Amino acid sequence: MACKMMKIIPIFFILLATLLSSSYGNAVVSPLCGGRVFVENTIVIEAPVHENCHWDIQTQEDRILVITALNGNLKEAQEFLAIHDGSGKDSPILLVENQKTHERSRKDLPQAVYTTQSTASIRFKKAPTSNLQLKIQKAVICPFNLGTESQCGRVIDDVSCYCATFTKRSQVSQRTYCYNHNMKLLSLETYEKEQAIHVAWGYEARFWTSLTDAIDEGTWYWESTDTALFPGYSNWCNRQPDDAGAFGGEDCMLTNYETNGCWNDGDCEKDEFDAICQAIP
Repeated sequence: MACKMMKIIPIFFILLATLLSSSYGNAVVSPLCGGRVFVENTIVIEAPVHENCHWDIQTQEDRILVITALNGNLKEAQEFLAIHDGSGKDSPILLVENQKTHERSRKDLPQAVYTTQSTASIRFKKAPTSNLQLKIQKAVICPFNLGTESQCGRVIDDVSCYCATFTKRSQVSQRTYCYNHNMKLLSLETYEKEQAIHVAWGYEARFWTSLTDAIDEGTWYWESTDTALFPGYSNWCNRQPDDAGAFGGEDCMLTNYETNGCWNDGDCEKDEFDAICQAIP
């Protein structure tokens, strides 16, 4: 009897650990018949083999949820399930065909459903006929504009948001403008991200970013993400940065796509350009 118990206990703890870990990170939640799941970043739910299964999904309070299908078509999957905006019994059903598309969002993003709050419920009306997997991610709210002279979209991926403002301001003022809209000034940590910004807003604009060396001359860092530029990606124009203001003091970076598609330094308080704000989960 003791020998049998020794075999049962480890198996129990392995199963328990699997279920607990499945609620976080990039875990795949096995096709149990429903439950409660907290989304830290990304989870994948496998469709159950039973009917009438109900999942309650939650993420942090100031974020929303985006749901896509890893295999198959999310719109077609609505035959088997209903995605509710919230966890209450009477919470509205979200449909793929009712989702609004942001003006500057990438056209190649998968079909998705976005909640308007930090909770959702997924109710399987019947078992899918194919191996359906739902990818559920934590995302930021993306406004449709920040005013009359702005454009917003999911430019990089389906969880972050970028908004261009075409009202020219100083870098300091643009930084405040982004902050007042729950966003931060742009950071360009990779070539791929910069190219995506090019595609969204063309090659002829100058945008303020959050790159600055105002605290320590010559030591550039992304203020929005609090990360150093070196040894990361950079795209300075020839002989830039040159700190070439009338009295020096060009301590902020702007994109100079009008000339060579590269970066210049400028005066944070005196020079006025457009800007791009970003919100990242």
